[in-house]
Amino acid sequence: MSASSPSPGAVPAAPSASAPKMRLGDRLLERGLVTQAQLEVALREQKRAHRPLGRILTLLGFVSGETIARFVAEDLGLQFVRAAEKEPDPLLLSTLDSAFVLENQAVPLAIEAGTLRVAMVDPADPARVAAVRARFPYPIELAVTTEDDLHEFVRSHLERESEHVAQVFREQAAEQDGEIPVERLVDALLRDAIFRGATDIHVEPDERVARVRYRIDGVLVPGESLPSSATAAVVSRIKILAGMDISERRRPQDGRIRHHIEGRDVDMRVSIMPCTDGENVVIRILDKSAGLVQIGSLGMHPDHQRLLTSIGQRPHGLFLVTGPTGSGKTTTLYAVLGTVDAMRRNVATVEDPVEYRMPLLRQTQIDSAVGFGFEQGLRALLRQDPDVILVGEIRDRETADMAIRASLTGHLVFSTLHTNSSIGAIPRLVDIGVDAWLLEDSLIGVLAQRLVGRVCRRCAEPAPMTDADRKWLGAAADKAKLMRGKGCPRCNGTGISGRTSIAELFLPDDRVAEAIRTGADVARLRALAVEAGFQDLMAEGRRKVSEGITTRDEVERVCRSHRIDKDEREDV
Repeated sequence: MSASSPSPGAVPAAPSASAPKMRLGDRLLERGLVTQAQLEVALREQKRAHRPLGRILTLLGFVSGETIARFVAEDLGLQFVRAAEKEPDPLLLSTLDSAFVLENQAVPLAIEAGTLRVAMVDPADPARVAAVRARFPYPIELAVTTEDDLHEFVRSHLERESEHVAQVFREQAAEQDGEIPVERLVDALLRDAIFRGATDIHVEPDERVARVRYRIDGVLVPGESLPSSATAAVVSRIKILAGMDISERRRPQDGRIRHHIEGRDVDMRVSIMPCTDGENVVIRILDKSAGLVQIGSLGMHPDHQRLLTSIGQRPHGLFLVTGPTGSGKTTTLYAVLGTVDAMRRNVATVEDPVEYRMPLLRQTQIDSAVGFGFEQGLRALLRQDPDVILVGEIRDRETADMAIRASLTGHLVFSTLHTNSSIGAIPRLVDIGVDAWLLEDSLIGVLAQRLVGRVCRRCAEPAPMTDADRKWLGAAADKAKLMRGKGCPRCNGTGISGRTSIAELFLPDDRVAEAIRTGADVARLRALAVEAGFQDLMAEGRRKVSEGITTRDEVERVCRSHRIDKDEREDV
């Protein structure tokens, strides 16, 4: 977590053949992957929790899972592989199920020359190795992979595991006259969402059916519809799990569900709204096992990564991340927090909800129902001697004023704001009621970001460049390598699998600060920023399209202005 430490995803250099055997902590320390203070904290936690040191270091966020996996491979004389990027043998795949893979933390990849190649999270576990040997009658060659890779393999290759709802209906139909098992149906609904990598579940009642949709990679995709006869029972079951009043059907309700699915702890926020044909349900999925994202994994330009890392080391000031709901603002802020030396600085958060559990931080969740909002939380937190503060969102003048005044009195403050651009944060704060001269003194920078779909790596192929593409890319067209996904089971035929960020970073210099103080409009601020080297979201999007990471359609989908431009008018 210290800025002086190398990136947690750094690959350890192999030791010389004559090097004596060293303990994991000493080797990490010697190679500069952790600091002495971090190692001491991890060793104390190990004595308390009685867990492997590598796992403790990963949970504390001091090193990445890949770094530990590479050390394990080095110790055992095995190869490290990224299981999620390997194409498994189709015959082997047909014999696998997610329960076996997750329980034994093992991914059989291929049979080569009569030997089964298996990637395992912990190849030194004799019980799990024995389970693999018992299932497959081949000599085994072991390799090491990470837990994240293993889960990605399950999501990518075991697609049949995301049909739990359909299976419940098939079994019910086979029984004839059997009632639909509501508890199993709701559990299947949640499991389908998890296995498909959804961030939200929508249950939308209609006159004849209840339509189920999942938000995957930012887009709603259809699931298995529910019969109208079962809809009320399904909603009641969700209410029970979320701690709601099942007798109340005329008012909106909010609740939370904590679920354990296939070894993963998942928290869910539930919102229920009355509508004409019943009650509409939206469930937001917060996967606690997803792990903290490092700055290097956000997909941002290297210059942005370097600047964000330096911001985490500032002694005071206000840094904002803007964008619409679901654009990854909180993930980015936590990645920046990961660069703060929490061993020597008191880091605290006020959030709604706490989406990531982060060690060494004091995290507080607001509760509006008891009058404990961001303003009250921040006011109380400032009496707790913090050095670094994360405020989940600035929604009103009171919270904005307190955040800015905190940044002016020696605190480093991070927060999010709902605006469409980074420069647009300035007039937004002024509209809220913040004095311009306070912004001039306190604002370090503003990052605006969006999430765009990545071209599916499994079915990616070169794409021809049209005249429209060439015009859109501009100078980048000459060196562009456009890619597209032709469609496969992994991406559900869409050609898009996973998401990456595109961002614009606005860092006020002296000229911009003076313009802010004098009340300059957005156009003037943008002109000054461009003169200083500012590039907007579309420029970053064009770069990623030219590198084959995403597509023009994806960038335009998330970045297109709300105003109709000249080309669109001509098309009409």
